[in-house]
Amino acid sequence: MIHTFTVPSNHGRLHVFAAAFLIMFVFISCAADHDDPADHDDPADHDDPADTHSAMHSASETDDGHFVIGVYGQFRVVDGDTFRIEGLKRGVRFLFIDTEEIPHGNMAEKEISDLRATWPQPYYDRRGDKTFPIKMSSPMGWESAAWARAWFSDVDSIRLERDSDDNVYGYFGRWLALVFAKKAGRWQLYNLACVREGQSPYYGKYGFSERFHDDFVRAQEEARKAQRGIWSPSTQHYPDYDERMRWWDARGNAIMDYLSKYSDDASHYFLGRDGEWERLMLQNGKDVVVFGAVDWIDDDSEVRSIRLPHKEDQSLEVRLPSTPSAEWVEQMEQQYVYVKGRLSGTDGHMYLEVSDLLDISRRPL
Repeated sequence: MIHTFTVPSNHGRLHVFAAAFLIMFVFISCAADHDDPADHDDPADHDDPADTHSAMHSASETDDGHFVIGVYGQFRVVDGDTFRIEGLKRGVRFLFIDTEEIPHGNMAEKEISDLRATWPQPYYDRRGDKTFPIKMSSPMGWESAAWARAWFSDVDSIRLERDSDDNVYGYFGRWLALVFAKKAGRWQLYNLACVREGQSPYYGKYGFSERFHDDFVRAQEEARKAQRGIWSPSTQHYPDYDERMRWWDARGNAIMDYLSKYSDDASHYFLGRDGEWERLMLQNGKDVVVFGAVDWIDDDSEVRSIRLPHKEDQSLEVRLPSTPSAEWVEQMEQQYVYVKGRLSGTDGHMYLEVSDLLDISRRPL
């Protein structure tokens, strides 16, 4: 079956894509595309028909197909954000959710049993002195997987949709997708239900939803207020969600601010977004302003460069004019920053020469 769709021009940056879907199984995961740290409840419906379903209702009934990737009838739930789907060539990263991990293999149940016996100490042992929260198997991840299987037990087909026009493919070339499920004859947004039931926070580490942001915010507030899932003191979940949310929300808010100011500004370049690397290459040898996440910092005693990733085989290395302080590194690490400098390099690896550390900032330059 051939599914063809058009991605409208985003200020002249994007073109028409055609995806040919072959019959095969593809492992689909919501694990963040290039995360440094990794990255149940009764599935009864808590929705308020007056407003909670508004996002999924409008998308299913007024959408003209513009965002649709495809509809699939053969799939299997592996865990809260990992499916196997028949008929999809590319992998998929589920947007705006990040459920906890589960063990796999013949010893999975024993591993979960052992984790339950002493949780959360296994998490603290695994994290150690790492600066940022980690991902690992947890009792909550096991519960989320069971919840997801129950939620999809009466679903006969799913529909994958994009959230925007310029954020189509992730770091590893996977679709970035919203997952709609046909339940009781109506399409419902699984990503949103997952947040509302407390199986995942509203995951904004790589940006908030452009189509359903308010709905996700309300869903998370509802889950926290009702102490569902990860927000319940009685469930064995990651113990550092407050820390995770501060980190993820800071990144999500930075992206939102950038898009509000520079989405129409051709002089700025947003690494990670489709078409931006190609635009940036045209500026080789020129001074540019780039916006991207600090994914890697030179771990030598004297830090002389940082890395801003774009896609799996494309990254921008920022060469620093001097060794920054430890406080500077702590402020910039794993955050979105603006960088101004002179561009050089080739397709796979480009360089930005910065003349002053003040030309690297978490605020617009």
